Amino acid sequence: MTIQHRTVDFDAASKPWKDDLSASQMARRFGVSPNVVVGIAFPNRALFSWKPRARKLPTAREQERAPRKDETAMRDRKPDTVIIPPHKYDLERLPFAKRLLELRPGECIWPINDGSPFLFCAAKTPGKYCQHHESRAVAVHRIAKREK
Repeated sequence: MTIQHRTVDFDAASKPWKDDLSASQMARRFGVSPNVVVGIAFPNRALFSWKPRARKLPTAREQERAPRKDETAMRDRKPDTVIIPPHKYDLERLPFAKRLLELRPGECIWPINDGSPFLFCAAKTPGKYCQHHESRAVAVHRIAKREK
């Protein structure tokens, strides 16, 4: 038996739906894909009433699971990173440094400190970075490329 788009077939398809068969079970019965059954059921909601989905209850094993760690404990933990000492040029630029929102077009956007708040070089430049920071960025890129 196959489903065609006729009222008689809709009535025939709605009966197993009301008997609480799933769309895939109905599709196997009619020899079509589950998408066909859903495609018929969706526009004909009068014949295919809504079925509430069953909620999956937690198993005993999931209930016995240890509680999660406190999220704030993770926030206070410092990452294990090597802190590179600031460059001499960055220390010289520190009195002229600006916050991100204070930067104007044509000023260097290289960060020169490690936060609280982040400060940027702000030297006049035609591009994103001043000549010094541009050379440092290219040098780091060359070293990383060489290591590959």
